[in-house]
Amino acid sequence: MKKLINILCAVAALLAVFACQEKPGQETRQTVELRYRAMDNYDVAATSAQAITILVASTDPWTVTSDHPDWCIISQEEGPASDREQVHLGQAEPTSVRIQYYDNPSLEDREDKITIQSEYWVGKVITVRQKGIAFLTVPDEDLDQDVIKAGGDYTIRIRSNQNWSAKVTGGDWVSISDGATGNSNGTVTVTAADNAQEKRYAEVTIYDRHDVAMYKVKFTQDGIQLELAKTEFREDYKPTSVSMEIVSNAKWSVSKESEADDWITIDTPTGEGNGTIKLTLNQNDEDAVRKANIVVKNIIEADGDYQAVKTIIIKQAYHVIPKRYYLDNDEMSLWKSDQANAPVYTPGVGTFFNYPSRLNRGDMPMGTYSFCWSNIQTNPEVADAARARHWFCFSESAELKCDLRPFDDGGKIGFSFNAAGDGNKPEPSTIYNVDFSQPVVFTVKFEPNNVFYTDEEGNSTEYCHVQFYVNDEPGSSFDTSHDLFRTCYWGAKINLYVGMYNCGSGVCEWYEYSEPIDWN
Repeated sequence: MKKLINILCAVAALLAVFACQEKPGQETRQTVELRYRAMDNYDVAATSAQAITILVASTDPWTVTSDHPDWCIISQEEGPASDREQVHLGQAEPTSVRIQYYDNPSLEDREDKITIQSEYWVGKVITVRQKGIAFLTVPDEDLDQDVIKAGGDYTIRIRSNQNWSAKVTGGDWVSISDGATGNSNGTVTVTAADNAQEKRYAEVTIYDRHDVAMYKVKFTQDGIQLELAKTEFREDYKPTSVSMEIVSNAKWSVSKESEADDWITIDTPTGEGNGTIKLTLNQNDEDAVRKANIVVKNIIEADGDYQAVKTIIIKQAYHVIPKRYYLDNDEMSLWKSDQANAPVYTPGVGTFFNYPSRLNRGDMPMGTYSFCWSNIQTNPEVADAARARHWFCFSESAELKCDLRPFDDGGKIGFSFNAAGDGNKPEPSTIYNVDFSQPVVFTVKFEPNNVFYTDEEGNSTEYCHVQFYVNDEPGSSFDTSHDLFRTCYWGAKINLYVGMYNCGSGVCEWYEYSEPIDWN
């Protein structure tokens, strides 16, 4: 058997020698080593374009060519081979090739390809985009125009060498009376109606020859101004204060739509000009959300004067009593232990997690989760200290990780994320100065944030405000959206993990869950 193996090895070695030998009449093609210094893309001006400079060196003769040689001049279109060893070591003196584009006489942009090649090897194809000479400008002073109450004609000046158009894209109190279309330099005349009511806004958009919006011109007409920064508030059940900014050019008053809403006190019943409206809310001891409408009006000075009316909606939550759970054997039967050391429950103490130790439960609802941790111990033989971790996982592999870290920076709670798909990651601030010498209650609250995304089929999704607390004190927070941690939307199910990470041990004394407030 050993003799047969030796024979097979000898045959294999002989075949390898034959494979490396050149067949009679076969040309040997040496490897081309082409080196260059050039970017992938260049953008150059329509006229007086700045020259492009690239560096080239190769073991074989090389060329630099343009797909449109009539658009540019190349200082050296071909060059000789350099010493092979020097090229290989990066020590060959490169040739500097300068590419200068002629002025582009067309209105349209144009695109060229520059190819760097040596023998059969194409090293790089560069894209050069040269602007066309088309231009369209509106002076800055025309972009934001104030309109008097009486209205009248207002002008937008246009400098251009192409066809253009103007359209009203906001506000039904303005119209284009002249210059809706034009070519080269011209003007657009915008006619504004008179205004005896509130301050109002309009917009006219200027388009280029391809119907691409180039400028948006804003018109602001004088009138009664009574603008509120926010018109709906959702507040906790506890006594609290509510403040909102008002922008105004008049005297104003604040009142309750119903005097029966005696749980609200208006601290600023009147004001003038810009200011802050302040309200005080009593504690809500009822078992339902309560709502009140606050009315803001400008104070009229004479009969017939216009009165603007704004409504602020105040909603106050009721006290939701959380349901407390102990991770005893019955409760843990609803979870899955997915690491080597199963957690151990001790009555009166809590559930002991000894790394690697973790519990998992899927299809958990939105709401508020609190976990009470104590006696977190690390392993001094492990470089990275122990931490208790909570994983809140959503679809598309989106993951919020919350780490309780007693042994880092004097005690802190930090956050990290895996984002869904190509989405972005939130950046809530780390919570410092957490005292882990006593039990720590860490809370994560999910609630709707009134941010919506509507897809092409008309389906609407509301996103979440996520607030963190430590021992009932608010810490950092973040909001999700279609672009930020998008699969954490209101109503999404949570795949929840709880356990120790990296090393060490800790005790979860209990956890609590509170159902979300129904604000409708």
